[in-house]
Amino acid sequence: MAPRTRREVLSAAAAAAMGMRRAEAVPASTPRPASRPGTGETALDEALRLLQKAEPESTQGLSTHAPMVVEALCALGHEGRAVAWVEGYRGPRLRLPTPREPIPRENWRSALGPREGASSWEEALARWGDWGELFTAELAEAPWKDVLDTWAQRLAPGLCAAATHGVIRTAHAARGLAQRDTAERRAELVRGLAYWAAAYQELPARPRAGAATATYAEALAKLPLYRGKDGPPPRGNIVSGLREAGTLDGFADARDLVVSPPDLSAALSSLTATFARAYLWHGTEGRSVATIAFVHAVTGPCALRKMLPFLKPETARAALPYAWQAAAGIYSAYARDVVGARIPEPRLGRDDITARAVENGDEHAIKFTEALLAEHAIKPDPVYLAAAEDAVERL
Repeated sequence: MAPRTRREVLSAAAAAAMGMRRAEAVPASTPRPASRPGTGETALDEALRLLQKAEPESTQGLSTHAPMVVEALCALGHEGRAVAWVEGYRGPRLRLPTPREPIPRENWRSALGPREGASSWEEALARWGDWGELFTAELAEAPWKDVLDTWAQRLAPGLCAAATHGVIRTAHAARGLAQRDTAERRAELVRGLAYWAAAYQELPARPRAGAATATYAEALAKLPLYRGKDGPPPRGNIVSGLREAGTLDGFADARDLVVSPPDLSAALSSLTATFARAYLWHGTEGRSVATIAFVHAVTGPCALRKMLPFLKPETARAALPYAWQAAAGIYSAYARDVVGARIPEPRLGRDDITARAVENGDEHAIKFTEALLAEHAIKPDPVYLAAAEDAVERL
């Protein structure tokens, strides 16, 4: 057999890391799986292995929540549910993009973002497989935290990509990898970064000339709104809703509306608490696109929180305005022009909320609950518990 070129070696490694085989199972509605004993700290690896083995087909395609959910279950202390949850995840299958053409490292910007005019999300994100090859090669050559920091810095202006799914998936992968360095967890980091890059989307921004506000809550009042008091939300999914927000007069000022805070952790607490309140004010009209959008207005910024221990301070600080901007875009698209209602007092504690989220089984209920409870543990605020309590019943 002739010796393989470096390109062939990297392609083979990428194919192994990206798991180019059959389909992962992902559901329209999630069952309530029983716990599986004896999985321990390897539960996440086993669940990820099942998902990766199933590729290149996937239920909900690149929009799958499965790998994020199983990491969140493990973070909530329910490792025994992870594998059974994956095995019970059902729905229509879509084929994931496979590698086509190498992405040149010196010209990586040319491969960012979806292809215009594609008939499906998977076709629009046709470079996902190519990005997977690039990140597989980079992880083979440098420590994973260095790769994460480099690309978090580069991709931060597109933090809203795929309705923040790219950064969220990357963050769950990074947290899992920090707990245990395995091939499966590295492969999931590849997928998360590839999704963020392939779906890359920037919201319009211009340097603000006037004075900035001191708090995120104050900044909300200055955002333009797509909806009136009783007006309908934007048509389509959250990605298209964010595009509509970007066209509103004055939205380009949103990124720099808030003064850069000295304490990054405290700023993230303020940001996530602000949007937990926004969820309770504007995301509780039944279960709608707006409901899920306001979930992402919290879990998107929470993704930066998850990555915080693995990023250089300057990288995280540079990303913070874009975490706010992504959440602000959701607010501009889906908030109603009404005065916020009173925040209900939470009735349940952390353990009861966790148990209800796990029993519910819905992917958003699990991810949202985990993010809210993690924020509450850092800086206690009843708004996190109130939002989680609502979500485990609504979602």
